[in-house]
Order: sequence, then structure tokens, then C-alpha cells
Amino acid sequence: AMHDPRAFSGQALVYVTSPRGACHNQSDYYTVEMGGTLEEIGVPMTDRFADSGKAASVARHQHWRTLCNDLVICFFAVVSPGSVAELVNAAMGWERSLEDLLLAGERGWNMKRLLNLRLGLNPANEKLPLLLRQPLPDGGQEGHVPDLEMMLDEYYAASGWDRASGRPTRRRLEALGLSEFVEDNQP
Repeated sequence: AMHDPRAFSGQALVYVTSPRGACHNQSDYYTVEMGGTLEEIGVPMTDRFADSGKAASVARHQHWRTLCNDLVICFFAVVSPGSVAELVNAAMGWERSLEDLLLAGERGWNMKRLLNLRLGLNPANEKLPLLLRQPLPDGGQEGHVPDLEMMLDEYYAASGWDRASGRPTRRRLEALGLSEFVEDNQP
């Protein structure tokens, strides 16, 4: 199963944090776990069964794919991040760094998060269906089920989100230039 989260722990994290449900088009992180690294943006290859230590990389990949979606770049057209930056700068007459563009992707990801929270999403929703929380009895991912609670703890910390509420923290929103979305009682 190409997209089975029991075969790719990072993809499991993508599924439970995706703004539109379990969708590999929000981030095809499984490609990283299969060897398709994006070192240029700090997304190294990881062991597909490793649960610990990949949450920041997953978040970074989500920001990259949000940027690609915003620019209407097909995921099947493998365009390097550096080339994307060059194309955007040429088309817009800008001189933005790749990091500036990734920050735009992160802003978009956090805006989607805020919208979903406003519509009723909460951290309790971030789980896989029961079937996908059961280990498979054989095959390449035999016996493996990702430790999503631990991964979510790491993900929230890496993303600057409050674990209890699911909201991006005041500090994170301010750093992203999204101060107008800070609530009075927000951590």
C-alpha cells in the first residue's frame, strides 16, 4: 500500500495534520521516506519507520507543498526548490530568497490551521481511523503502527502550536506576520 501510514510514519503525521483530511496532496512526505530528499530546504531522507525526530521535517515539507499548491505547481513535475525560487522571482520581478518563499508557505499552512480551528477542528480529531491503527500481520510494514501521540508532541513543538488548543501560539503568529489573528487569551 503506497500511502498506507503504517508503511511511512511521516506520512501518518501528514494525514492527521492535513487541513482537508488525510490527503497525500497536502504533503507527499512518503516520497522523502522513499529517498526523494529535499536537502535544499532542510528535508533529509528519514527511516520510514522512525517515529521520533522527523516532525520538524514533516512540517517543513508541508510548508513547501503549500507553497507549491499556491503557485499551482504539479507535484508530478519535479522542480527543485531553487528553480521554483528562480521562476517566481523572474515572473514577479522580485528578489526573494527561497526561505522567504517557504515562509509564505508556512503562513498559508497556519492560516488553514486557524480556519479549521474556527470551524471546529481540535487536537482530539488528529488521529487515524481504527483500521489504520492496527498492525498488519505480514508484509513490509508488518507489526508497525506509528506512535502518533509522540509525533504530534514533536510536531506541535516544531510548528509553534499550543498542544492543548491546537492553535498557533502568539509568538508563532507574530513571527509569521499574522498578529491580527492573535486572540487576547492566546498562549
